[in-house]
Amino acid sequence: MKVKFVSTYPPRKCGIADHARHLAEAIKKVGIEPEIVEIKKPTTANPFYFLKLAKEAAKGTSKKDIIHIQFHLSIFGRFLYILPGLYFIFFLAWLKLLTRAKIVVALHDSPSRELAMEGGKKEKFLFYYNKFIYIFLKLFVDKFITHSKKGEEINMKEWKINPKKTITLPLGLPVNIIKLNKAKAKSEIGYPKKQILLLLGFIRNSKNYGVVLDSLKKLDKNVILLIAGKPQTEKDKKAVEDILKKTEELKLKDRVHVLGFVSDEKMPALLNAADVAIILHTQGGGDFLSSTMAMQLAYNIPLLSTNIPSFENLKKEEKCIETFIENDASDLANKIKNLLNNKSEINYLKTQSQKYWDKNNWNEIGKRTKEMYLSLFK
Repeated sequence: MKVKFVSTYPPRKCGIADHARHLAEAIKKVGIEPEIVEIKKPTTANPFYFLKLAKEAAKGTSKKDIIHIQFHLSIFGRFLYILPGLYFIFFLAWLKLLTRAKIVVALHDSPSRELAMEGGKKEKFLFYYNKFIYIFLKLFVDKFITHSKKGEEINMKEWKINPKKTITLPLGLPVNIIKLNKAKAKSEIGYPKKQILLLLGFIRNSKNYGVVLDSLKKLDKNVILLIAGKPQTEKDKKAVEDILKKTEELKLKDRVHVLGFVSDEKMPALLNAADVAIILHTQGGGDFLSSTMAMQLAYNIPLLSTNIPSFENLKKEEKCIETFIENDASDLANKIKNLLNNKSEINYLKTQSQKYWDKNNWNEIGKRTKEMYLSLFK
C-alpha cells in the first residue's frame, strides 16, 4: 500500500502544514512511508496548477493505494484572486479520472447550517458555497476525516454523508514534549516570579486582542501577557499595530510583550513558563479545532477559550478546557483569576488534558490512521 499526502507542508507556516508533517511522522512509526505532494501555491489563481497537482498525486498509484488530502478552502487557490477553494472541484474530478486509488479527505472545518445562519452575510454565503462543493466531495471521496464528534455529526446529519464513509480522528497532540521546572522556565525566558498569560498562534484581525488587554488591566500587576506569533497576512499587521496602540492607552507597556515568531528550540521554555493560555478563535460557519490549542494541551497548560460552539463541545466532551464569554473582559478577568489561584481547578484541568493527550497524541493518531487506511480495502 502506497500513501500520498496532498497538503501544504513545512517550511510553509500554517496549521494544516504542521498537521500534515506530524501525521506523516506518526504513520512512519507504524510502517507507512508517505510521499508528500506539496501544495506550494495555495493561493494561486491559476487552475492549471491544481490539475498538474492532481496528475502528480495520481502518478504511479493503483487501486491498492491511498491519496490522503488535507482540505480547507484557503489552500486550494482563489478564483479571480477572490473566491477560495473552487479549484478543489477541478483537482478532485481530474484526480478521480487519473487514478483508482482510494481518496481520503481530512476536513479541517465542518460547515454547519445552524452556525452559518446565526452569522452574517459572509457565513451564509460560505455555507451555500460549501454546499455546492460538497456535491463533488460526496461523489468522489471514499473516506472523510473529521476532527471532532460534532464535526462528524454535522457531516452525517446536515450533509447526508454515509456514516460508513466518516471517521473522527482528533488533531494529534505532540509527543516530543520537554517538561521543565516552571520557575526555571520563567527565568529562562526572562520573566522570573511573574504569573504568565500566553496568547500563542498567528496574529489575525479576526481575533479580539482588546478584550484580553482590558481584562489584564483588572488583574494584579504581577500578571503579564506574552503574545507569541506573527501576522498571518499583510493585512493582519494592523492587528499588531492595534495591540501596541491599546497597550499604550491602557498603560500596560511593562506587562504586555509581543514576542513575534518563537522558534521550535525556544518553544518548550515558553510553554512550561505559561500559567494560563488564552484562545481567541471566533466561530465561522462550522466545527473546527485549533492546532495551537492541541500543543498547549500537550503541555497541560490550563486553557481558557472563547465560548464558541466548537470549544464548548470540546469542554463538554473532554472537560479539558474552560471557556469565557466572548468579548466580555470582566468574565475573562474573573476566569483568569480562578485559573491562576484555584489549585483544585488548575489540577483538574491538568489531569483532564493529560487524559486527552493519552487518547489523542500523535502516536495514537498514527495507529488509528493506519487502521482506517486498511479498512478501505476490506
